[in-house]
Amino acid sequence: MNIRKAILQDLENISKMEKRIFNDSWSKKSIRQELIRKENSLNLVAELDGKLIGYFFAHLVENEAHILNIALDIAYQHQDYGKQFLGEILNDYLKYVDVFLEVKRSNFPAINLYLHFGFEEIDIRESYYSDGEDAIVMVK
Repeated sequence: MNIRKAILQDLENISKMEKRIFNDSWSKKSIRQELIRKENSLNLVAELDGKLIGYFFAHLVENEAHILNIALDIAYQHQDYGKQFLGEILNDYLKYVDVFLEVKRSNFPAINLYLHFGFEEIDIRESYYSDGEDAIVMVK
């Protein structure tokens, strides 16, 4: 797996992937805004054999990072690519900061992945998502 900085030319692939993965997907405009944002952002993609298979968006402020979105395309889920992708990001880019994220209460695969990397639950945001589901706030 190759991890590199996301660029504007990745917009179409990320947007299509986002729609395949999430019912409450980000708009193409929102993804574009993240890709062109230069200050305090960390936007990465994962490639396998030259094909984009995942993406990661985070905002960085001082000694904190807030993960906005991390996803692997459906065909690559549940095969340890997510573990590899997040592991490399945490070790190579976010090693010396506190990392925060929100995850849907029902997203057990993601929650287990975060627990594997030492994230802890610190709060619940009720009705956080557009479908009314609660978010678990986690930190590492």
